[in-house]
Amino acid sequence: MAAGIGSALVLALFVVAVRLIVFPDLSDPTKADAVLVLGPPTVQRLETAQTLMDDGLATNLVISVPEGVEDDQEHTRLRDLCLGRSDRPVECITPEPFTTQGEARLAERLMEQRGWTSLLVVTSVTHVSRAQLLFDRCLDGAARAQFVSDERDYDARRWADEFLYQSGAWLKAVLTPGC
Repeated sequence: MAAGIGSALVLALFVVAVRLIVFPDLSDPTKADAVLVLGPPTVQRLETAQTLMDDGLATNLVISVPEGVEDDQEHTRLRDLCLGRSDRPVECITPEPFTTQGEARLAERLMEQRGWTSLLVVTSVTHVSRAQLLFDRCLDGAARAQFVSDERDYDARRWADEFLYQSGAWLKAVLTPGC
């Protein structure tokens, strides 16, 4: 009997995890004060942000970056954006800590300082629901964050890696309350 209950619980947790990690709630993005690219700022995330900007959905672009990006020889596109080599203003900021929770705190601070009321937050599909949870904890009722997936294609191994990583990260997020 106990084994059956345990199996049912594991199955229920798996179904919830699949729903949150593989099939998060996404809406069509609408006009916002800024686009915030969560780290790591992959090529796919930067391209999605560029598309949102090109579509006129925001005029401000903020990219969450690790320290030392200005000297990064591997990620030249990101480095060039952060060094101001763009046809529009780009702000690269390293949150403290460089985690999703740190990024949510950064968003809260930027929105308060700049009088912004809305953000388009770009991240991977597997990260959307957890980022929503953390941003909801940090942003007050007037502030609004819309989450946009970078629509990156994953192979089976990458899905498995992401599922395991995000499951552990969800556990941390649930056990770490507050902003």
